Parts: sequence; C-alpha cells; structure tokens
Amino acid sequence: MRGTLTPIALLLMLTGPLAAQRSIGIDQWTVRGTAPLTLTLPAATVPDRILARSADGTWHELESLTRDGAVKILVHSEQMAGGSTQIVFDPPRWLSLEDVGPPAVEQFLIDGRDVSDRSSVSLGWIAQMPESITLQVRDDANPIDRGSLRARTPIGYFKPRDPGVSFSPEGPRAGTLTVRPGEIPALDEVTQGRIELVVDNYAIDDEETVRSVSWALAPSMALEDGTKLIVSSITSEARWQDWQVVADGAAMSEGDPTTSGVTWLSERSEGEHWIRWDFPESREVTGVQLDWAWWETWRTSRNYDVQVRHNDVWTTVTEVRNQREKSTSEHRFEPVAAMGVRVVQMPMGGHSGRLDLMWLANAEVFCAE
Repeated sequence: MRGTLTPIALLLMLTGPLAAQRSIGIDQWTVRGTAPLTLTLPAATVPDRILARSADGTWHELESLTRDGAVKILVHSEQMAGGSTQIVFDPPRWLSLEDVGPPAVEQFLIDGRDVSDRSSVSLGWIAQMPESITLQVRDDANPIDRGSLRARTPIGYFKPRDPGVSFSPEGPRAGTLTVRPGEIPALDEVTQGRIELVVDNYAIDDEETVRSVSWALAPSMALEDGTKLIVSSITSEARWQDWQVVADGAAMSEGDPTTSGVTWLSERSEGEHWIRWDFPESREVTGVQLDWAWWETWRTSRNYDVQVRHNDVWTTVTEVRNQREKSTSEHRFEPVAAMGVRVVQMPMGGHSGRLDLMWLANAEVFCAE
C-alpha cells in the first residue's frame, strides 16, 4: 500500500489499521514537510521495523513507541531534509531498498514495429487500430508488481485477464505486457484512441514505466450496397465535419459560394491522403470518378494513384501525375476483380494552392453490370 501525507492531513489520511504486508504488498508512505513530526497511527499489527529515506537516499530506522493499540513514530529533521521523506513498514528481505527507479524497457512494439526509443507514439489517422502493442520490461533489483499492470484507455482501465490484455512473466523481475486493442470492448467506437501500458516494480519510489500509443480512427460509413467507405482523415474545422456528403452523388458547380456541408476536406498533412471503398464481396471494377471541390478554382489533386485490392494486396491500375485543374477526373480501365478500391494522393500531391489537402465533392466507383 502506498500513500502521500502532508502534516496538515496526517490523521485524516491514516485512519485504517496498519498491515505490515498484504500478500507481498508493502506499506509505504511519502510524508511531506520540513519540521520534525510525530505520527500516531492505529495499529492492528505492530511493525518490527520502520525505515525512512532522507533526501540523500540514506535509510534510517525510525524510533517508535507502541501504547494502547497505537504506534507513535518520530521523524527527525534530518530525515525531512528536502521537504519530504519516504517511510516503509517491515520491508521484506527480498526488497532492494536502494532501487529508486521503475523497470527498464527492453522492447516496445506496435504490430511488430520496434519503437523502443520512444515513450509516446502518435499513429495519426489510421484505418484500423493496431492489432497488438507489447511492452517488454526487466528490473535488475526488484520484482515486477503484478498489481500495477494495466492498460489505461479512454473507456477505463484494463488489467491482465481482462479482454485484450495479458502478461507473460519471465521470472519475478521481467515479463511482457501485451494489449490487443481490437479485443477491448467498445474501444473501436472511440475516434480519438489512446492506450497507456503501465508496469511498476516494488521499489520504494513514485515512478512507473509508462509507454503510450495514440491514434485517430479514419472516419467510415456503410453504403446501401454493403460497401464500407473510409477516408484517411477529416479537417478539424466544424463546418466540414459532415464528410459523408462525398458519397451523395452531388458534384459542385463553378461559382458555388461555399464548400462546407457539400465536400469532404482532409486534415492538413504533408503525408498521404486517401479515400477507400471496401466491398463485402469481390466485384468487377472498371473505373472511378472524382468530382473536385470548387473554391475560387477547382481544387483538383495533382498526383495520385488509383489502386485495387486482391488477396490483401493493393495494385496500382492508374497513375495520375501533374494533373491540371478540372471539375471531374474519370479514370476507366479493364475490368478487374477486386475486394476494394482506393485513391491515394501522394505526399504534398494536392492542388497547387493547397498541396497538403485532398478535397472532393463526390467520389464513386464503377463496376461491371
């Protein structure tokens, strides 16, 4: 058990009986102050040893007096140097009191990609959540605290044996915490996703090992024929949040006064932008039509590829480079069996006036009858 005390709240925060150890838990407290203190605590079990760590890291055994079911603990000024001290009751023999840090990270992986050199990773806009996130840790001094293991998410905390979370120990001081976001109930309904993997040891400190992954789920919608339409991102501007209009069959006209509410506008990014159709079954695809947004001029993308998916492999069927401004781009090709189609705008491949955007009023796929 851990806690933090200040002189003004000592009796309020320590009202329960002291327990020397619960399972392999350790009673430890942080006391903040500068003057000498006397702590009087109710005690169901009288501790044999009470230790305090001063600011220079030295451990001191505290004086105590037990009378009438209470323990009176004396904390001297030299133990309060620096404004606080950490107190531990009956530390077990296996506990390394000199250890003052959390477990070390050996590997931090996202879908097998090693990101161990980073404590926080932003995936940006993605079509689906990562399949797995793993954090492998090792501690040279103290055992891993199994009770500390958890995944913090926008919908709550999840621990090993909860859906989507598991821990594989490698002896008492090492192991791997694995999170499978797709198995955590309702997490896929959160547009702005974030998971923090948390691991701690039994060191007498206030630090934990934390690694985080964040993302924004690419917006998607179901069309009447069962097709799933997905776009790579949407702008944060409120007037363009109704991105589904890109599938309403309505193009813009030259001179229309506004694009809000009638176009899909991606976020501003130097990376790729795309629009994608996932079919419920294989279809014979023959082309795509892209109706561009009008704002002062036609916001026609310059560089992009039209691709089809077969057996989870995307193949380019049309390359567009240095395209001039026009209201509509229609691309026809020989029929090809596909489970999906996407139009991928190259990095900075947008209109010359907005290279970092993709801006469409309408988009559709042609299939053989």
